Amino acid sequence: MLLKFFKKFWFHIFILAGMFFYLVYAPELVAILSNQGKPLLIDGSLPAGSDQISFVIEGVESSSEGQNLWNLYGWAFIVPQNGIYAASFVREIILVSEERNYFFSAEPVSRNPSMPSYFTDRGVDLETLGFHTLIQQAAIEPGKYRIGIVFRNTADGSAFYQDKPAYFLVKTPNTLRLERK
Repeated sequence: MLLKFFKKFWFHIFILAGMFFYLVYAPELVAILSNQGKPLLIDGSLPAGSDQISFVIEGVESSSEGQNLWNLYGWAFIVPQNGIYAASFVREIILVSEERNYFFSAEPVSRNPSMPSYFTDRGVDLETLGFHTLIQQAAIEPGKYRIGIVFRNTADGSAFYQDKPAYFLVKTPNTLRLERK
């Protein structure tokens, strides 16, 4: 009786099993195949430090996309030297440990700070003040990483780095968490 049922509906059972596996494993497969949340560069050297950069890491949370992606967010700006515009810089988040460095692209987002005049007096565009970056959980090794920010000039390739105040991203096998010193 059961064998007769399987012979009659084998195609339907096969399709149903395929749909189940797709539902369970598709988000992980998409994360593995896409570049979303993967580092731009691993073990690159740190650029020169700069006192012209200010940044704050506000938090890290699991992304709602269900792909073991974590969203690191905050705000950062650079007050460049005369003749250089802040719009000519792209931002990258860098995770630094004793063993390796990971560089991640930071996407600009709008922030509404509590004291907007402080930023506008320095020529900061509030539409690009904030940032967020996606970090794929499997892309970094477990450990404790100091979080820094790099401003890279797209015109001449120069880069500036800042990692103060001290923020740390701690990766365990199952999670990421933010620590402040």
